[in-house]
Amino acid sequence: MLCHALPLFHVHGLCFALHTALLSGAHVRMLDQFQPETVVAELSRGTGAAPCTVFMAVPAMYTKLMDFLSDQHLDFSHMRLFTSGSAPLLVKEFERITRVFGREPVEREGMSETGMNFSNPLDGRRVPGSIGLPLPGLEVRIVDPATLADVAQGEVGELWLKSAAITPGYWSKPRETADTFKDGWFRTGDLGKIDAEGYYYLTDRIKHIIITGGENVSAKEVETVINQIDGVNESVVVGKPDEKWGEKVVAAVTLKPDVEMSEADIKTFCKTQLHNLKCPKEIVFLDKIPRNTMGKMLKEEVKKIFLG
Repeated sequence: MLCHALPLFHVHGLCFALHTALLSGAHVRMLDQFQPETVVAELSRGTGAAPCTVFMAVPAMYTKLMDFLSDQHLDFSHMRLFTSGSAPLLVKEFERITRVFGREPVEREGMSETGMNFSNPLDGRRVPGSIGLPLPGLEVRIVDPATLADVAQGEVGELWLKSAAITPGYWSKPRETADTFKDGWFRTGDLGKIDAEGYYYLTDRIKHIIITGGENVSAKEVETVINQIDGVNESVVVGKPDEKWGEKVVAAVTLKPDVEMSEADIKTFCKTQLHNLKCPKEIVFLDKIPRNTMGKMLKEEVKKIFLG
C-alpha cells in the first residue's frame, strides 16, 4: 500500500508514485493534501485494514514529518520503503530519516522530459548524497560544457542522457529542442560526477553557477559547507550583481529552533573550509526559504531579497 501525498500535476506524484504503484498492482491511499499529522498517522498504523508500507516524498516533506514527530518514538517497522526525490536530500537529513523511521531512504533522480534516470538500489548500498546508479536502458555521459568533451571519473561536468524514454522534443518549441539535444543526447543542465563504484552525484545546476571575478563558484558547494554548521537548518546560495566582481556570493540561511547565530559566525566557518572568493559576502537569516509545491528552492525569489 502506497501512502500518496504528492501533487498529481508533477511527474513525481503522477508517474513515479501513482502510475508505478498501479502498474505493479499495488493499492494506493490517496490523501487530499500533505499534512504531517495525517501522514504520520497513516505511516505508523501497522495493523488493521491495508496498512501503508511505501511512502514517496520530497525532502521538505520528510523535514516537516520529523519536526512534527519531535521527540515521539513511533513504530514504523512495518514500512518497507521510503523514497526521496525532486530535490537534493542533504546527507544529515538522510541520516535523520534513517534514525527516525528505521530505514534508509532510497534517493533517486528523474525529470519530466526523461522519466526516472537514477536510483540508489533497493537491495544494495545506498549512498547518502548520491542519486545512485543509472536505471537499465539509460546511457550517461559527463561532458565539459565548454569543450563538449567527456570528463574523467570524479571530475564535474554536465550530465548528458540517452534512452528510449526521453522526449523527442518540446511541443512547438524548435529552438528550445535544438538547444537541449546534441547528436541524440539530452543535455540535462545538471552538473554532476561519478565515483569509482559507479554512483552518480549532482553538484549543481549550470544556471546556478556564480561567476565572481572571472572564477566559477558552485552554489551547492558553498551551501554544503554552511549546512555543516551546528544549528543551521539549511541554506541557499545565489549570486548578487556586483560592479567590481560581476557577481558576489551571498547566502540566505534558516536556523534550527532556539539557535542564535550571527553573520560573522557563518563567515568565519566558511573561511576555514573555502577559498575567500567562494565565501559569502552577505548573509540574511530567514524564517523559511521560498520553495515551490515540490519542495525545490526558488533561487530567483531569494535573489530578490538581496536586491531589495
